[in-house]
Amino acid sequence: MNDNEIRLFGKLVSELRDLDQRRTEIFSEFLTEIGKPFMETATKTEKPTLNEINALKSTEKTSSKGSYRLIDKAENPDNAVFDKLQKYIAEKGGFVNLYNLKIWNFSNNPKNKIGYKKQ
Repeated sequence: MNDNEIRLFGKLVSELRDLDQRRTEIFSEFLTEIGKPFMETATKTEKPTLNEINALKSTEKTSSKGSYRLIDKAENPDNAVFDKLQKYIAEKGGFVNLYNLKIWNFSNNPKNKIGYKKQ
């Protein structure tokens, strides 16, 4: 390789590096912008504490699967803890294991009834 070819090769490598850096910047900007709506909607509900769950009014029920406790929204009107627990369960797909309890939203009435029992 002569001096002119070496100089041209160096210029080519330098321009490729600059293009790669710009490409990286463009992708980074794009991912930052497109990710904003996902990050904003991905806020998670705070996990309710065991004391909060125990403070909710519930009644003992029995089904073919055994006994459980039923938390009814009608017995806990305007209760922020009920709403937080219901939303937390919904975010987890309708069922969670917390504090050695199995807790679920009833599929036929997910906004008004929550069941739980010890594991």
